[in-house]
Amino acid sequence: MSSLSTWQFSIIAAVVLLSPVFAFLMAIAIEILIGSLIEAGVPALLAVVVAGAIGWLLFHKLWVRPSPDGSPMSALSDPR
Repeated sequence: MSSLSTWQFSIIAAVVLLSPVFAFLMAIAIEILIGSLIEAGVPALLAVVVAGAIGWLLFHKLWVRPSPDGSPMSALSDPR
């Protein structure tokens, strides 16, 4: 018996196959955001900074490391 059931394997396969599509759609959304900010009269550098901040907020959870055991926040996240 495998450790993954059929529906779990299907979900994993769908995520792997659709992730490039979601990345492409996110890139298009950021391009639309930059274009609309520039059309509104915002300087181009500020538009790129705003788009970068939005991207950082979206991907921040992917880059966050778990806190070390000695940190003050580890007691708050302890499931006991």
